[in-house]
Amino acid sequence: MSEPIRCLSDDAIITGWDFSTGSVKCLAFDLQGKVLAESRYPTDLYTEGGVSELNLMLLEGQARSTTRDIVDQLKQLKKDGSWVAGGISATHHTAGRIDKSFNPIRRAICWNDQTLAEFHAVGLHRLGGASQVQELLGGPWAVRYSLSHLVKDETTLSPEQWVKTWRMLPHGPLASGYLTGNFNVISISSASSTGIMNFRTAKWAKGMLDALQNLEYRKLAWSNLPKIIDMKQPVGELSKTLCEETKLVSAPIIYPTLDDQAAGLVGGGAVDDGQVAIILGNSAVVNSSAKTPPQYDSLDAMRLNWGPYLWMRCYSNGAQFLDRLLGPKPDWAKLEAEARKIPPGCNGVSVLPFVLAEPSLNVHKPRLVWTPKKPSKPGIIFRAALEALAYLIAVGVKEHQRCGQKIKRITVSGGISRSSLMLEILASVLNHRLDRVQSNEGTALGAAVCALAGHEMNLRKQKGIATKFTVADAVAQMIHFSEPVQPIPELVPTYSVELKKFEATLKS
Repeated sequence: MSEPIRCLSDDAIITGWDFSTGSVKCLAFDLQGKVLAESRYPTDLYTEGGVSELNLMLLEGQARSTTRDIVDQLKQLKKDGSWVAGGISATHHTAGRIDKSFNPIRRAICWNDQTLAEFHAVGLHRLGGASQVQELLGGPWAVRYSLSHLVKDETTLSPEQWVKTWRMLPHGPLASGYLTGNFNVISISSASSTGIMNFRTAKWAKGMLDALQNLEYRKLAWSNLPKIIDMKQPVGELSKTLCEETKLVSAPIIYPTLDDQAAGLVGGGAVDDGQVAIILGNSAVVNSSAKTPPQYDSLDAMRLNWGPYLWMRCYSNGAQFLDRLLGPKPDWAKLEAEARKIPPGCNGVSVLPFVLAEPSLNVHKPRLVWTPKKPSKPGIIFRAALEALAYLIAVGVKEHQRCGQKIKRITVSGGISRSSLMLEILASVLNHRLDRVQSNEGTALGAAVCALAGHEMNLRKQKGIATKFTVADAVAQMIHFSEPVQPIPELVPTYSVELKKFEATLKS
């Protein structure tokens, strides 16, 4: 039985921002998780030469523009006075540098930057290998973590740029800084994505900076790190300038940020030990909550703001893979109808879904390969593509189990989850029931859920109410599920065979 809300008024509004490398959105939710207002803008990245970088002046503009937009909409609804709190989701492993005037030193390096692997390898060698990282962190340092950015910065930034840097911050803390003016704090979730935080203590691990060769740069990097704070401690109120600009009488409180994987976990309703959240978005993600770190280094792992660990297998090849095959604005309903006429396994037609490299599977360059050849019929292409994504997800789920996860529940969300055929295939490949989240706004909703939990806890503390209100309680309040999707018994044997073929192809 979940704990009810006791302190917030029934008309309270919580916002959730989702800053991604594809777009930014801010959604205003009521306490039942219904969207009341929304603001969306694109994100433009610099990608020349294999990099993926974000102009921080664009990020600042996104923070301010979405705020103006959402306040305008709430004013039209006569609800602007009900906005009490906001939460933020932002991409894991995207990070940038700012000076004391909050201006950028360089563009933020993004999670999907294809140049980081060589710098990670150099830094790992300097540290003495993966076992030394485990000793220092109690978890892994993955290629995309922002410590790799620092190693890259040794060769790409001038000494003057190193000295001028005041803060090195991930995507979320930068966004919360632009919203509140406070760039001095970082959440446990965001700090976990740096490769510098000790998972056991939730404190910075200074020894990880030995990945840098230059001793002076190590000192500067250490001085650039913000304070790690608990999820109940607000970042601050919405800045005075934004309140004046939007004519807000009462400033909402902004709570510590989540990396997008943690936000997706919450938005998928999977916040307790043994719960798995599959997010089928631009990337295809298998996340789970666990009481302990994974037994092996094959999964990314992060600490969550509310205590347990997040285990993660994130594939770059999600909707981006489908987009490459299907082109812009496909007729989804027609494709699904045609694909349903095709038998499972597509009569031997299959595809490797790697339009981007997938290092976690030792796929180090794109491999979009059809067997025996690419079909001409759209229905076959679509079904084969959905099956390939399902196999990819299944490999991730099996890795969670190998690392010690005892799966109790699997939830699914994200844009691709709108396809009933996709979920039928996935449930049958996994041979496991799937609980489909009603909302397709998983990360923004997850950010709002955590802000609700933090705000209710703070109000209870102020009023002397000892009973706790947890993130799981907030999930029960705001996140709702459609009818579950069960495996189709007659499809399970075929997909069991096809999954083994897919795994064998990966190994070869």
